[in-house]
Amino acid sequence: MDVTELVVVGFLVFFLLFGPDKLKDIARALGEAQREYRKASSQIFNPPPPKQTEEELLRDTAKKLGISTEGKTKEQLAEEIVRKAGEISKQLPPKEKEVKPEAAK
Repeated sequence: MDVTELVVVGFLVFFLLFGPDKLKDIARALGEAQREYRKASSQIFNPPPPKQTEEELLRDTAKKLGISTEGKTKEQLAEEIVRKAGEISKQLPPKEKEVKPEAAK
């Protein structure tokens, strides 16, 4: 017997033993297993980029706010970011207070 004949005969025997409903379930499970395998193997070969350190995050935030970062410590940058954020929030229009309806008595 040829390999293709064996596969066809095996498929027919499998189909006769388990029926079409079970065949769908098995095909679905095989597809999910293959998807998980590909997902896991892609994470191994393409690791996610490293996360920013606290200092890098502070420096990026300071630059976006227009704050000079040269020669400043993390603490100095954090203080300036907070100060700048306070200035920006004062420039925003005030929010209207929510009016809560009185509770029904």
